[in-house]
Amino acid sequence: MDTTKPEFYSKNRSFQHDLGVEVLQYHMRWEEGDTVLDAGCGTGEICKYISQQPGVASVVGVDVSPDFVRYASQHNSSPDVLYQVSDITDASTIKPELRGAFSKVVSLQVLHWVQDKVTALKVLHSCLKPGGEMLLWFNTNASKFCRILLGMASHPKWQIYLTDFELNVFPWPSSDIVKDRHSSLLLEECGFEVLSCDLKEHLHPFNSKKQFRNAVGACLGHLCYIPQDKHEEFLNDVEKMTRDINFVSDNYKVTNECQVVYARKL
Repeated sequence: MDTTKPEFYSKNRSFQHDLGVEVLQYHMRWEEGDTVLDAGCGTGEICKYISQQPGVASVVGVDVSPDFVRYASQHNSSPDVLYQVSDITDASTIKPELRGAFSKVVSLQVLHWVQDKVTALKVLHSCLKPGGEMLLWFNTNASKFCRILLGMASHPKWQIYLTDFELNVFPWPSSDIVKDRHSSLLLEECGFEVLSCDLKEHLHPFNSKKQFRNAVGACLGHLCYIPQDKHEEFLNDVEKMTRDINFVSDNYKVTNECQVVYARKL
């Protein structure tokens, strides 16, 4: 199981894709001539979906991984979709023509992988037109998903293999969310008006144990450090943890809560 390959990720991302489409359908209202930036586009399935929505004129997907961008260009291309390698935490990688170019920005299941959230938000702000809108969907430090990633990274049984493993997950701090105002202090500080900010529970059924494990494995960089002949044993412990915290049921239905934020550039 090579979780670093875009082919594996694309094949096993139904959980993220289906819920991403659900979030878009619920929150996003497309308008004629919309130009859209997908920040952290991965293998491009969401870009292709957005390009097919009525009113959308063009989509640009950016991702930090050249391999993922290459895969997206080959497998999820469209005349109205362009893919670029860019790092939203490094403003120097954002091409000048992207500044102020978009009526809408989406970033789905990305910002909990980003350590420097302020820089990322400022970069996204700079890419929006005045009054442009942004939809974010991410995990906070209270999410079960992040608890699994962190828990397996510190699991005493597997520490011998994970001494050189760096878990690059940085959950959005729950303390940033102002519940009574349904807002985010970070977004306000970075020049956004927060239109909605809610914790959403998402349910997703998997057809089999294998499908569930592949989907989880696609997010577990830990596996790159675990010997191949011990992957099954490691995933047994992952599954035990997911059941202990009620992330997955006996029939492989996943339940997780994520933050969904809809904001406008001031």
